[in-house]
Amino acid sequence: MQQPPPSNRPNQPLDPVHTRAPVFSPGSGSAGTPVTVETTNLPAVTPIYLGMGATRSSFEVLAQLVTDEFGTMSTVIDVPTWATTDRTHFFVLVDVYFRPLAVSAPFHVTEPDGSLRRQGRIADGGGNCLVLEEGGEGGERYVLTGDRLGLAPGDDVAVEGRLGESAGCPDGIALEVVRVTPPS
Repeated sequence: MQQPPPSNRPNQPLDPVHTRAPVFSPGSGSAGTPVTVETTNLPAVTPIYLGMGATRSSFEVLAQLVTDEFGTMSTVIDVPTWATTDRTHFFVLVDVYFRPLAVSAPFHVTEPDGSLRRQGRIADGGGNCLVLEEGGEGGERYVLTGDRLGLAPGDDVAVEGRLGESAGCPDGIALEVVRVTPPS
């Protein structure tokens, strides 16, 4: 008989930092990329829907699943063709009544070459860090690296680039700038 994960063993406390948030691998990819999505700590033997959606929009159901006897689920889905490179996407888990159970960290849909596009306002990230704040307060923050092409705090821009390393700047997802254009 399979043993339940440590966090679900009877009479043992749950890890206080454990969440239901689905984890996925890889963290970005273009349409058609297979992505493994898994999570724990859901209701046991329960039908759920796995969906994907972008910021400021609804989500679309990609799969109907049933959690196992320990409340875990794992599946592989392909990034849908409708997912665009100019918005941050999330995986969501809902029950059969479409009540939310969990939301993932951001998933970045890219072009086949790994590039994506983000639009927002440039802010000072402290030190030598410039940050693109997408969608105002509560939106994603991208630490800009590479040739920042004369960007300054307060500029409203669209940035094309590739996900990368943050070079020591806190609080944001690293985006290596390839091209800057006016916002649309």
